[in-house]
Amino acid sequence: MNIDKRIINALLWTVYGDALGFLKTNTNIEIEELKEFTYIYNNDLHMGKNRGQYSYITELILINIKSLIDSSKTFEVNIDYNRFFEELKLWFYYRHGKPGNLLKKLSDRKYYNSNFYWKDVRGYGISRVFPIAIANKNYNSLEREVYKNIIYLNRHPRVILSGLLLSRTVYLLLEKNIFEKEEIIKELKDYLIHLQFNELNRNISIKLPNDYRIQFEREKINYLLEIDKLKDEKDIKNLNWDARAILLYGLDILFRLENKEDLKLTRLNIEDLNEVLAIGYGLWGIINKKELKKLDILKDGEFLKNMGDYLYRLRNFRVNRKVHKKSQNTIDLFQLNKGQTAKHELLGPIKVLDRIETSFYIQILLNTKSGSYTLIQNKKRQ
Repeated sequence: MNIDKRIINALLWTVYGDALGFLKTNTNIEIEELKEFTYIYNNDLHMGKNRGQYSYITELILINIKSLIDSSKTFEVNIDYNRFFEELKLWFYYRHGKPGNLLKKLSDRKYYNSNFYWKDVRGYGISRVFPIAIANKNYNSLEREVYKNIIYLNRHPRVILSGLLLSRTVYLLLEKNIFEKEEIIKELKDYLIHLQFNELNRNISIKLPNDYRIQFEREKINYLLEIDKLKDEKDIKNLNWDARAILLYGLDILFRLENKEDLKLTRLNIEDLNEVLAIGYGLWGIINKKELKKLDILKDGEFLKNMGDYLYRLRNFRVNRKVHKKSQNTIDLFQLNKGQTAKHELLGPIKVLDRIETSFYIQILLNTKSGSYTLIQNKKRQ
């Protein structure tokens, strides 16, 4: 399979894994195939969702893809953080899920001084580094950009190492064509052993706590011990549900899919199932020859396929994407009425297909070139 198809395949299977886990999280039933379900947004709002509805996992991956800028001068593909932050502010209204780090980032102006930023070990959405890892052929550029993207939301070494190891796995599968379980484990352990703290932070100016480097090195040692247990899947158990567990179980799902083994989903925390499956299926999508051809089983399947192709073109510096400049003429989407059209700086041309207003919230359904979006604005209670 050519690399362009492998990239498209990886994205589609990532979304499939996310949608599968999101369905299970919302229904708590045995999963055999994707189907319609009811999404509990909050106590006031339950929404019917079409087959293949994905969660914030895919939404963050798509945001990262939309925020990538390719440079044929530096041969790098980097995140435009002006665009990234604007996308996050819009995402807040159409999100599927409640990832604590992102919601905290959007609500706390002093987020980078908060305990949450430094001590949260879950690091929701580490899988968002997938497109950064795929878009950069040069590993130094890849690692540098993944590191920046992880510390944008989390500073705990466990979360950072999980994001770096995930991106390293993508690199091994896509660039080095290393597919064997034992070899992947060996490569990841070698990577951790040689990972240099000073090199990671060479161009990072933020002041770090006095014991931070010691904490970082301790987490590396703990990770080395846990990764080694992947050799025998019986040893992967009783892990705390943090970023490390998400990655290790994701790798275990990859190996099980490749060997056509039972995924044993009942051992996984249901709240984190979508990210584990997104990682496992996404990595598997890079190496397996089974194309996900029935795009209609995924929400916006054709758009997702096009985004995979767009990612391939970014990787080859064929897009020449420019830095996002915030528009001075912003639109309050929730003031639009049913039938109205407008042009949004991020969504492009839009049309309001439906609008519902209650004493608790305003809900609007938008049609855009990239698919449909349901946006919800909660009202302040008296």
